[in-house]
Amino acid sequence: MKTSDDTQMLYNIVFSKILNTLMVDFSEKNFFEGKDFESSPFRALMPEFYPPEYQEYIRQETALLKEKVVGAKRILEAGIGIGRLVPELAPLVGEFVGVDKARRMLEESKKVAASFQNVKIEEMNLEELSKFFSEKYFDFSLCVWNTLGNVASEVTVLQELGKITEKSVFITTYLKGTLEHRKNWYKTVGVEISDEDETNEIFYSKSGLKSKSFSPEDMQQLAQEAGMDVVDSKILNEVMLWTELRSLK
Repeated sequence: MKTSDDTQMLYNIVFSKILNTLMVDFSEKNFFEGKDFESSPFRALMPEFYPPEYQEYIRQETALLKEKVVGAKRILEAGIGIGRLVPELAPLVGEFVGVDKARRMLEESKKVAASFQNVKIEEMNLEELSKFFSEKYFDFSLCVWNTLGNVASEVTVLQELGKITEKSVFITTYLKGTLEHRKNWYKTVGVEISDEDETNEIFYSKSGLKSKSFSPEDMQQLAQEAGMDVVDSKILNEVMLWTELRSLK
């Protein structure tokens, strides 16, 4: 028989989970709308402001993506950000679709996309992609620069990407075990950290961004839960994890 103490404890746990979810959704919007930067450049998404090890990661990631998607009919970037990859990949493919849910990201990426006739930018929740795109619509999808580490449900996002992607889904995330590199990155680009969970390697910015990191084993587990297979996994410049996935369906 449950006591009043048991009931109160259960209430506290449930309320805490609900509050945490609300905080993540609200805070992510604040961060990606540029709250940490106000009217200054959004340095968190501009490689020229990054420490050298992350600039090199960007170079390696871009080279890999160009090699993988060249000649594709359609590709999707889930979490387009400010459109950094548009000039790199759009000339190589038939159609480039970028989606995001942050107004500032959409505004910036649309400016970049204006120079390319084959690029479309849409406002969209990554957990609802299959509502807007038909089954296996894209040859390839990419979700890079730790976008997966900022979403509410990694498994849901992977499932959605798997439904609409014919071939591979390319993911890059922060690599577990790189706490000091990440701290330096946040400091260098001007993101103020308000809290950190060193055990689980999760950072929270002052605007509330919840930023996770992943090991190859973590990605293997997420892939399994999402009904996907890990085709390739590699570490980029000792700071980021590259994972190539394919749907098992």
